[in-house]
Amino acid sequence: MSRVERHAAEEAAIAANNRQETTDAEVTGGGEPKRKKHKRRLTPFGRFLDILGTVIMLAALLACLALTAPRFAGIQSYVVVSGSMEPSIPVGSLVYAKPIEPATLQTGDVIVFYSTNAASSSDGTAYPITHRVVENHTQDSEIITKGDANEAADMYPAAYVNIVGKVFAHIPKLGFLASPLATLQGKIAMVMVILAGFLLTEAGNRIKR
Repeated sequence: MSRVERHAAEEAAIAANNRQETTDAEVTGGGEPKRKKHKRRLTPFGRFLDILGTVIMLAALLACLALTAPRFAGIQSYVVVSGSMEPSIPVGSLVYAKPIEPATLQTGDVIVFYSTNAASSSDGTAYPITHRVVENHTQDSEIITKGDANEAADMYPAAYVNIVGKVFAHIPKLGFLASPLATLQGKIAMVMVILAGFLLTEAGNRIKR
């Protein structure tokens, strides 16, 4: 047998031996056993922190969306500060008003407007009013309004030029949050609330069994 043939035979024997060892390891269960991956689950306290943090973040984000998102659609929001529209629209409600042609307003519609006497108030500030339409005087371009809780109609009619829009929705109590958020301190506080919710969620996820 030549040297080349002998070398080829040795390589074939080594390869056959390696294949046999691999087969034996598979049959006898040899080799390193696979480790089972155990899914870590939150403890009850960790789950509580996770849920609490998630609820806080969602509530804060939804509140921010309710206050800011409508503006991108041309919808204005206002806070009801008096009880003149109770019980239909309680104090502290956030009302949403969309622009409308004043001549198309009908009796029973709720509108936001700046009254004549409010525009000429002592401090020169005009305040928005949310009242219901009683009569629409199209010839005079003015509307007679009234609060649901008031016995008589408003003393001054609402001129067409002072009408902001028609109220199509309101969210009770949200107005109490809208006023503070309009300030820089309120915006910072809201960011801190969202951050606190995130940290609670992270803390819950780190508490493992």
